[in-house]
Amino acid sequence: MKSKLALMIFSSVVLSGISLAVPLYAHHGFEFEYDASKYITVTGVLTKVDWENPHIYFNVDVTDADGKVTSWRFEGSSVAIVQRTGTKRADLVDNIGKTVVVGAVPGKGKNSLSKGAAEKVKLPDGKEIVVARQRYYGEGGGPADDKDGK
Repeated sequence: MKSKLALMIFSSVVLSGISLAVPLYAHHGFEFEYDASKYITVTGVLTKVDWENPHIYFNVDVTDADGKVTSWRFEGSSVAIVQRTGTKRADLVDNIGKTVVVGAVPGKGKNSLSKGAAEKVKLPDGKEIVVARQRYYGEGGGPADDKDGK
């Protein structure tokens, strides 16, 4: 009887450990997906907004000089973090179909050419909203605002 109880306790501990590790493994590492040493500005038409956890996402269609459209996928922070900055879901959703300017760090790798980790979005009325904490740290490795020691 004691051995069955010990086995059940051991099994519970092992399964609990595995269940805790899976979400940690599944959540990406920012530095593996994005290049925080670069900063891009993308201007295009906002086409889609996914306002849900664990991160908000939105799409922007960019048309080049030849008329070719590239759909960019941007990731923001979690809904709670974005809302703490004063940004509301309506700020993005109400501007679907309109031109926006996104400040972001680009994705890494050849499969990530049209994705980015967004920091700010400038809306058609000129209002700038924050969708994530600062992600660009420049080539020097420290925060971009501190590159000159300020």
